[in-house]
Amino acid sequence: MREMKILGKVIALSHDNLDIQTLKFLKDNPRVYACTHGKPNFGEMPDEEQQDFMFDALRKEPSVKNLIPEIKRHGGLMESILVRHDTMEVIEGNSRLAVYRHLQNSGVEGEWDLIPCDIVSSLTENQQAAFLNQIHVKGKTKWSAYEKANFAYVRKERGDSFSNIANLFGESEATIRIRIKAIEMMKNNTDNERPHFSYYDVLVRNREIQKGMEKAGGFEKLLSDIKNLGADENSNTFTAQDLRNKLPVVLKKPKVLRKYVAREVDLDEAYQRAKISDVEENIKQATALLSDVSNDKVSRLESNRFNAFKQATKKLSREVNRIEKMTQAIGDSK
Repeated sequence: MREMKILGKVIALSHDNLDIQTLKFLKDNPRVYACTHGKPNFGEMPDEEQQDFMFDALRKEPSVKNLIPEIKRHGGLMESILVRHDTMEVIEGNSRLAVYRHLQNSGVEGEWDLIPCDIVSSLTENQQAAFLNQIHVKGKTKWSAYEKANFAYVRKERGDSFSNIANLFGESEATIRIRIKAIEMMKNNTDNERPHFSYYDVLVRNREIQKGMEKAGGFEKLLSDIKNLGADENSNTFTAQDLRNKLPVVLKKPKVLRKYVAREVDLDEAYQRAKISDVEENIKQATALLSDVSNDKVSRLESNRFNAFKQATKKLSREVNRIEKMTQAIGDSK
């Protein structure tokens, strides 16, 4: 009889090969939950339909697809899964169970009906959460930030305190609150794409971005932009890092911010405009305007307008000379 310790208590383990059809995927496992929480009315589905949906969702996951050839090559598991006997739920090893079912359904040659299991008679909710935390937050198969956030969110939804969740993670309450707020913001924006989590994490961590965009009337547009981004961050019009580093710069320039909110410029263009000084912007705008003055347009001016144009040109020349002398003098002193 083997054993393990969770929260200071010794938990007995037995070992057996169990029928894969008698085992259940753990709905609250963050890796599983990440696949299901976007399914409308998932919680209202019969248990059997939930299990079928979880299997279909899991076998599409890259982590499961990567496991298939490895398990097939070895002819089975090199490490047992962990099962709660009282519920027949797989606490650890949901991806491996999905691989076994896939191989069985696909008619792959081998023994896929029975899967090696370490079995505990029962666990409390805190023991189960603490075990998952140890394995996936501090252990060898780490959860992504999104999965850790979902883990905290589910615990909070069940009435767990921030302090207890923080204790399970071994992290600060502030960190837990940020993760949960990011998931809540995603849900309020009906965004179920896990690659988008990093954007919401930025918004929650940097309240000045949210306040500034709300004041400018552009926060809802920003949320819409994030929701419509693709799964590959590097191919998107802006990344979470862009959001964190560039948008605060834009927020400091009201004129540029208004153009960004009105979608006259994208985030990168707004950032490029905002990071330059007002005098640089004035010179750039003046240069852009003057580049539109052509020989054809001047030659078509009427006599009275041409004389006015000539006077304006002289005044412009004096201003350019003034700026050139000022620039030269400042340059010599630096």
